[in-house]
Amino acid sequence: MMDRKSSARLMQSATALRPVWVGLLAGLLLSTFGCAFGEIRPGDPFDRKWTLEQAQHRYTTLLRWSQFEKAKKFVAMEDRDEFMDLAESLEDVRFTDYESGEVELDDDGELANATIKVTYTVYTPTIPFEFEIEETQVWSRDGLSNNWHVDSSFEGISAFASR
Repeated sequence: MMDRKSSARLMQSATALRPVWVGLLAGLLLSTFGCAFGEIRPGDPFDRKWTLEQAQHRYTTLLRWSQFEKAKKFVAMEDRDEFMDLAESLEDVRFTDYESGEVELDDDGELANATIKVTYTVYTPTIPFEFEIEETQVWSRDGLSNNWHVDSSFEGISAFASR
């Protein structure tokens, strides 16, 4: 059996550890709720902008590496033939870099359309110095899904690609 002195010491050590236990319990609860609910996005609760950024980055990277066949899956179905015609004209073009501008979401509150300007740095083996080509990517999604498709237009690429 415990004597009175031992019991008092045990109570003092338990009292001294109480703030530590409370802190550990609070941390555990906060991390649990943080993982369960994820990040709060009041302007975009369905995380459409994040998915748009992922789709845009993948599409633009595929273009940069001239993987047009893979990139065409991001292009709107009705524009894929025109996109592949453009890809054929870019057969000799080498993309060395790109820079994407800010994502401009539509203002109607639906978050269904977004525009992104991309500047590519390119050259061809016949012209040994670099040029910049600009692409305007207009992204739209199917209804409320996160399935984004691009309608792109290039400025000044036709004259460069025909060389």
